[in-house]
Amino acid sequence: MDPAEPLQPVPMSESREYSVPWSVLDSWLGVLLLALVNVGLLAIVSQDPRPELVQSAALILIQFAYLLPLVLIFAWRHISWKHLGFGKFDWNTLGLGCGLLIASYVVIIIHNLILMELKIDTQGSEILKLFASLESPVWFFFVGAVLAPIVEEIFFRGFLFQGFRQKYGWITAALLSSAIFAAAHLDLVALIPTFILGCVLAYIYHRSNSVWPGVILHFLVNAFGLCAALVSTRLPLPV
Repeated sequence: MDPAEPLQPVPMSESREYSVPWSVLDSWLGVLLLALVNVGLLAIVSQDPRPELVQSAALILIQFAYLLPLVLIFAWRHISWKHLGFGKFDWNTLGLGCGLLIASYVVIIIHNLILMELKIDTQGSEILKLFASLESPVWFFFVGAVLAPIVEEIFFRGFLFQGFRQKYGWITAALLSSAIFAAAHLDLVALIPTFILGCVLAYIYHRSNSVWPGVILHFLVNAFGLCAALVSTRLPLPV
């Protein structure tokens, strides 16, 4: 090398560029704790499967239980919640997310058509049955459309995706966090649609490094689905 030639800066690796104050082991620990929380919730529901359980404010406590792994790990590591991505974002990223969601619905519609052809209930059919059994869907709607997007984006994108991204790169992190996101919903027929949604939200987080675009998109998806189900079960069919 010519001594007179200026030294070129060493490019920053992706793991350094997207570093966060928790390790990938902490992320996997969060997955394990989330699995234990899900097992506990299943045990509670199996002992009291009455529809009233999903009509009460208990749903709020159940949703917040999903943040328990994050609370424990951040308290243990003395990590500030600001690292989860509560900053500003470019609104163009939100527009991109809306476009990706529209495109993803093409795949989801094909998936649902295949399930219907196989005589398998889709996620929408299951939600319709649930709404039909509820006297008042207020709590269910609030949790599904408002609380769930905030809690799930904080855990799956702000915590899990970021932790995986610094070790595996953003593509692998998006696939891993989306697969766990889909599995955590404990709904086999919704596995593929939820995985696709998770990939879109992970990519939008990668572009913005903020949870807010994902929260907004997640809210739109859940609110649209729940509103459609509510209208279908509450309004009389035209003669």
